[in-house]
Amino acid sequence: MPAGNAGGPSRIRRRGRISFGIAVIIMPAGSLGTPPRTIRIVIVARRSDAMKNLFYHLVAGLVRATSWVTFSRIEVRGLDRVDWDAPCILSPNHQNAFLDALLVGRTAPVKLTIPSRAAVFGTPFDWFLEALRMAPIYRRRDGFDKLSRTKDILAEQRDQLRQGRSLLMFSETEHAHTYYLRPLSRGSARLALETQRETDRPVQLVPVGINYYHLCWPGFKVSIVVGEPLRAPEYMDRYREDEATCVNELRDDLAAAMKDCMLVPEKTDEYPDRVDRINRENEYLSFPEMKQALQAPDSLAPKGDHRPWLGTLADGISVLNAGPLWLANALMRCVDEPPFTASLKFAVGMFCLAPWWAALFGLLTWIFSWTVGTVVGVLAVLTMLLRLVLIRLSNPPHPPVD
Repeated sequence: MPAGNAGGPSRIRRRGRISFGIAVIIMPAGSLGTPPRTIRIVIVARRSDAMKNLFYHLVAGLVRATSWVTFSRIEVRGLDRVDWDAPCILSPNHQNAFLDALLVGRTAPVKLTIPSRAAVFGTPFDWFLEALRMAPIYRRRDGFDKLSRTKDILAEQRDQLRQGRSLLMFSETEHAHTYYLRPLSRGSARLALETQRETDRPVQLVPVGINYYHLCWPGFKVSIVVGEPLRAPEYMDRYREDEATCVNELRDDLAAAMKDCMLVPEKTDEYPDRVDRINRENEYLSFPEMKQALQAPDSLAPKGDHRPWLGTLADGISVLNAGPLWLANALMRCVDEPPFTASLKFAVGMFCLAPWWAALFGLLTWIFSWTVGTVVGVLAVLTMLLRLVLIRLSNPPHPPVD
């Protein structure tokens, strides 16, 4: 700030009041070795926190709106089993990259911190990842010099849990297009017990099952099932006697509880037949009914034949939405991992469709008339909805059985 600007401090205080409570500390002139008439300003990052909170709620609203359109039905069960005022570690199965986290975050009645692969950090998008309450977790493959950062981050997560907050951890550690549960790591079990050792509040390890009726395409049902929480205090006596054995025991109990929340929890000889029965013809069944019926898959309607001509028709009517669809396809070519397919489609729909429709309306209104802009904008929305219906009716095959 230039010397002699007498109005400076008052402007700073006004800015502080406007900018979400920024704290401004004015040091006396000449203190701490500063030159005379120099004002040192220390800004506490409350404005940044407020902006991140605003972005978080904006994305939460977009996720709710987009998921309402993306899925034919969202079935949620078991939320009443959890004491959401106590610290929780939610552990869902992991099939669809960041879409899994978005759906669980949409379902849970509390904010969730999400420990994530460190590979997604270190880009210009770090601010947005932090706003979504994501925290990097480093592994051996990231370099031994970075493992110490994970210890610090996990210490922060334990502190958050002690304060009664909640987080989401994918105990399978990696995503894959499989309906069955893959082996779990010990991370979430260890974190629950280490946190419980430092607090009197009961830490809950909450199993969650995400059951997509199609892993790649929109237009189908998803069932999100919250299981009975595993309460860490019940394990503490054994944990004090033998930490490693108790961590393994809690991990195994978590795996069993997660399987109770999944339609096809294990890979057996009947696994392909059971996956085939997870289709639109059987969406009318509730999760408990569907899980029971899958014990005898022949009692359920089979998936049926793929109708590719309906998919071709869906592409043909999508000319007014060519921009977002091109972007989704380009992203999927760049990210050659099948579990990202549904996530990228969801993200493009969430962030790009509404601006695209608004741009169509604005451009055509400017070039032609308000009537033309309105008609084309409405047609773009309706043809996108019709595209989802046609894709659903085309009965796309499931990904290859792993």
